[in-house]
Amino acid sequence: MKGIIACVVLVAAVAVSEAASGKLGMLRHSSLGHCPNITNKQDLEIGPYLGYWFELERFNIIFEFGMDCVHAIYTDLGEGVVEVHNIARTLLGTPSEIIGTAVVKEPGVLTVEFSGYIPAEYHVLDTDYTTFSAVYNCVQIGPERFQYAWILARSPSLDQDTYDHARAVFESNGIDLSLFHSTYQGDDCPGNPGRAI
Repeated sequence: MKGIIACVVLVAAVAVSEAASGKLGMLRHSSLGHCPNITNKQDLEIGPYLGYWFELERFNIIFEFGMDCVHAIYTDLGEGVVEVHNIARTLLGTPSEIIGTAVVKEPGVLTVEFSGYIPAEYHVLDTDYTTFSAVYNCVQIGPERFQYAWILARSPSLDQDTYDHARAVFESNGIDLSLFHSTYQGDDCPGNPGRAI
């Protein structure tokens, strides 16, 4: 959970923070319309969700511009708090990381917070804990919706059936699949074990 939440939390937290200053459109995909009525994973268990996650696909967002090798590590800090540690390689080839925390707000929804940013919601639409996780965030500002989504995995790639299932989760929630872009996860990624940890 820590790995996935780390990336998602940072993006979501920044997006919500910037929404108040009118800069949200610069941060992630925006369009006219309403946030979809999504179904979160009601029986989400935090324990099995902890650990290492690779980001396989994401919606464009300025704070991940040019980044690849993105992964997250979720660690139990006790008393219902999870550490979110997001790590990536920048466009210049240098490492980038940020650490925050997440707590369960309601079934399938976590509130993620990074220092200096307004807390944001991290919606787990579905996960089997061992191969994939489908994560989404949407903020409604007047007639516009500002969206972000991730397909996370325990390894740098997914078999076709699992990948198709992960994408189908978003589609069944009314989320536009054409907004996804692949995240590079090659053997040259810093700290990339080439397998789940």
